[in-house]
Amino acid sequence: MKYKVSDVKRILNLSKDTLRYFDNKRLISSARDKNNYRYFKSQDINKIFAYKMYRSLLFNMKDAENLVSGHSVENQQRMLENQLQFIQSEQEYLNRAKRHLEMLSEKLQRWEVLKEAFEIVTSHECYYHCNQTGDQFIESEEVLRNTHAFLNQMPDLWPAFSYQVDCGKRTADAGAGSDAGVSFGYAVYTDESHLVENLTHLPSVPCVHTFFTVRDDFEAKLQEILEEAERFCSAKGYQMTGGVYGNMLHEIIENQEASQLFDVYFPIKKK
Repeated sequence: MKYKVSDVKRILNLSKDTLRYFDNKRLISSARDKNNYRYFKSQDINKIFAYKMYRSLLFNMKDAENLVSGHSVENQQRMLENQLQFIQSEQEYLNRAKRHLEMLSEKLQRWEVLKEAFEIVTSHECYYHCNQTGDQFIESEEVLRNTHAFLNQMPDLWPAFSYQVDCGKRTADAGAGSDAGVSFGYAVYTDESHLVENLTHLPSVPCVHTFFTVRDDFEAKLQEILEEAERFCSAKGYQMTGGVYGNMLHEIIENQEASQLFDVYFPIKKK
């Protein structure tokens, strides 16, 4: 059966430019009848459909063209297996991205309810990498190497900070050899082990949790929240223990000025 250009456009809902693209790529082959009208065979229409099917299966344009161009079954099987591996990898990535987005959305919703009030929660299992003290990045070869390795954990990473509190006595936790009071870096929330060296493991424990916003002096604001959290803990029969940590969640506008929104976890134990 022969089909005119208008027929093929109607059957497959294609534009004239798309049909011309397939013809120019020799993916299909048009012919001319005695009236000089271009026409296509039913095999051409089926080949266009097959190409669109493979593109819908996330094959790139070149691979989709190869798959409908008469290669061996062995070649097609190899391409299908490679695509299955690619989709599996993409699916795993998307699941991790989905989990991150869900956690971030939950935190922002909780911020709307909690503001700077406190709640007692169980924290997530966390691994933390410090690469910044104060406003300076640590540029030692070891830290840079670990930073580069840790960045491969995207999309699981969160911008994070850490500060040490031990039985109410505050001490720095900003990395070896540093005198800064607060360290910054990246965190991943998982119970899986990681190959990156020298990560700080922050186990899942009972915590006091809250949110706060900062415009300029992060450490002063953190100290203020810390003192309030200590009073909250004391009233509830708890005391703080171990390392404080949290995340930078969002930049917001408050009173026409930009502020950064953080949440923070204060590990606690019964007195």
